[in-house]
Amino acid sequence: MIKNIIFLGGLMIMGCESSQNEFQVNIHGELRKIMHGGAREGLVLLSDVIKEKHVYGVGALEGLDGEILIWDSKPILTKAKKGGEASLSMDANSEKALLLVSAKIKEWSETSFNGTTIESSLNDYIYNTAKSKGLNPEEPFPFILESVFPLVKWHIISDPGLGGTHDDHMNKSWNQTDKNRIGKILGFYSIKHHAIFTHHSTNSHMHYLDGKSGLSGHVDDLVLGENVILRLPK
Repeated sequence: MIKNIIFLGGLMIMGCESSQNEFQVNIHGELRKIMHGGAREGLVLLSDVIKEKHVYGVGALEGLDGEILIWDSKPILTKAKKGGEASLSMDANSEKALLLVSAKIKEWSETSFNGTTIESSLNDYIYNTAKSKGLNPEEPFPFILESVFPLVKWHIISDPGLGGTHDDHMNKSWNQTDKNRIGKILGFYSIKHHAIFTHHSTNSHMHYLDGKSGLSGHVDDLVLGENVILRLPK
């Protein structure tokens, strides 16, 4: 099995779009402004985002008060405080995103692979597979991973305040480690959006959907096993 890199909590920028692919990636919010500039005001109503069919997205709620996953226009909103119970809602009415990256994808292609055969990083594998499928990997695009994951470390963000390191922020959030769990991961890949919707150390921003609890949160660490399915926009 190959251990993937660590990713930072859900966060992003306003008004960007992809080009040269047949879909648009819409981005609201900016990681650096949230974590270092104190931005907390919601930028877009989730009810407006999911009016259209086949919308997929990840992000964080207004006030940095939880995580957003949109799966085929169905919102999955999770909130939690460190040491408390996580709550799940699918009611997007009146909810705003502090940050959100989304795209409308009608069809997905499927590539099955064995995680142990990746000779480079998962980021590189996704880039190369996207290129082989006719996508422009120089522009942002969404992807899906489906598997029984040997290990997923993930969190639900709550406002950590200003300053501090990435570890400080994670220590103040609700954290979970799942082993050998059926789940899905929705991610957005970009080589251009560091400190906007990806952390400096990675090209991917991923949210995990736990197949058992239905809860969702931001992926911090991931171990791939066998029989992994990668889905990319068709």
